[in-house]
Amino acid sequence: MKLTGREKSSLILEGVVTVVLLVLLNMAIIMIIQDVIQGNPGVTNGIFMIKQSLRLGPFQTQIWSYQRIIIALFVVIDAWVVWWRLRRRYHLYQMNHIIGELHYIAQGHLDHRIPFRLKGSEQHVISSVNALVDSAVKSMDDERKIEKSKDELITNVSHDLRTPLTSIIGYLGLIEDKQYQSEEDILKYTHTAYEKAKQMKNLVEDLFEYTKVQQHGAPVNIMRIDLNQLLEQLTASFELEGQHRGIEISSK
Repeated sequence: MKLTGREKSSLILEGVVTVVLLVLLNMAIIMIIQDVIQGNPGVTNGIFMIKQSLRLGPFQTQIWSYQRIIIALFVVIDAWVVWWRLRRRYHLYQMNHIIGELHYIAQGHLDHRIPFRLKGSEQHVISSVNALVDSAVKSMDDERKIEKSKDELITNVSHDLRTPLTSIIGYLGLIEDKQYQSEEDILKYTHTAYEKAKQMKNLVEDLFEYTKVQQHGAPVNIMRIDLNQLLEQLTASFELEGQHRGIEISSK
């Protein structure tokens, strides 16, 4: 992840301020230690005896100035403190960038993913966020597909129900308008209307079966279909419309 120019400047400024404050603190501590040592002759003599008897390293180097040891110790501590503060500030900038990306995605940009890669726990956060967005987008797509499937189902069912209903209304209309020649025609019309009513009932039952299939654990029943009977039903369905248009429809 690249920091912005403002963030780099702020990071450098914080490092400089931290170094200055630590140097001032170190100088104050050294001066206090010197005042304590110089104001106590016993401590001064004890330090001198320790320096005379203490040897370091393979060459038995004698320590002549304790101030150098204290300064070296302060340098190590100061370097660690500066590194810790800058690293902490850098992680804070990383989290701010991640939060900014989250706000951008939350505004509706679901095709966007957090592009940068980090080290440590921050990368786990980024991976989790991207995976969560992918899962949410997939769920929304699945929901859209389900809604589209329901709309198509309603359209198909409406069309399938309209066909036998049209036949029923047509044949009953012939009887209502007394457009028949004999009782045999009346029986034929009523029989066709009755068959179409049963067909509508089967379609409604199929619709209920479909809703059950959408639920988990629904049993599947396999049925055989008589194609000859199906063709005869289709012929009877469109026979009246064919007569109005001068078309003879036959299933043979």
